[in-house]
Amino acid sequence: MPAAKGKPNGKAQLIRDLKNGDFAPLYIIYGEESYLKEYYLRELRQKVVDPTFADFNLIEFEGKGLTAEQLTEAIDSYPAMSEKKLIIVSDFDLFKPPAGIADVLPGILGDLPEYVCLVFYYDVLEGKPDKRTKLYKTLEKTACFAEFSHQEEPELVAWLERRARALGCSIAPEDASYMIFLCGNSMTNLAGEMEKAAAHTTTGVIKKYNIDAVCSPVLDAVVFDLTDAITVGKFDRAVALVGDLIAQKNNEVMIFTTITRHIQRLYAAKLCAEARGGEKQLMEMIGSKSPYYARQIQNAARRVPLSWLRKVASLCAKTDSELKGSAVDRQKQIELALLSMAAELKGARA
Repeated sequence: MPAAKGKPNGKAQLIRDLKNGDFAPLYIIYGEESYLKEYYLRELRQKVVDPTFADFNLIEFEGKGLTAEQLTEAIDSYPAMSEKKLIIVSDFDLFKPPAGIADVLPGILGDLPEYVCLVFYYDVLEGKPDKRTKLYKTLEKTACFAEFSHQEEPELVAWLERRARALGCSIAPEDASYMIFLCGNSMTNLAGEMEKAAAHTTTGVIKKYNIDAVCSPVLDAVVFDLTDAITVGKFDRAVALVGDLIAQKNNEVMIFTTITRHIQRLYAAKLCAEARGGEKQLMEMIGSKSPYYARQIQNAARRVPLSWLRKVASLCAKTDSELKGSAVDRQKQIELALLSMAAELKGARA
């Protein structure tokens, strides 16, 4: 049996187990990166279960409504014509289980037979382990906690380059970084956007203009564009972008919260530049792991005065509070706030 289960390197341990074919009795797969979670669950299905006998050796449950009897019966039944059986339980809240199963879970999960590979897989539920619970103290001895977070930018850039090659194209690292900036860091989403960009290019090389032509920007990227429109005096474009976001069923409060966060990041970038801080320091200040995003924020911050950012940060805080506490025309409130930003900027530059 693989050693050192339940350690912080659970993701690496799962990958090693799949490579070696030596599986733990219990895996807990969770995290925000759905693409990787789904990939490694598929790998477990393929490596643990012989497809010929899958009807006997692969058992899957939805977590909602799962009973102790169902889980116990699945665990106690021996595999057919195989050394292992795979049991997958999706979105069962291990750390806040129903009363009917809570008391017996430590006993069931603390002594799993060697022929069982049990997976608790989290898609809808967060699934983050609660280390304060009695059950966690049982699980940390035997379980592999495999968390799949969003990838860092360098890893995503390399992955996008591989995806492009698989589609018969190529993409430069800078353009891959731009795609991440525009489309977000979800690998599931990026895979679809890469297919669209690859289909659009006529040269076999995916460029920024291909990405702009067919890829769908995430809210943060649209707000970046919106704020840039204000700073270059294109108020009508900023208002139009707000209208587009609302037409796409984005919540008004969420839109303005994103605008507020962007202004705060511009403010941080301005302060960082005045203190002669570097890119790494700025990334820490704005809570981003993307060097590309940090450079974009730095460039945007250079175009506006610090005095304007101070006033606008205060205006955003006031408007954000009003939006959350009022049921009036929220779109109009956002537009008035943008108008005030534009007027303040004109005054600061006068």
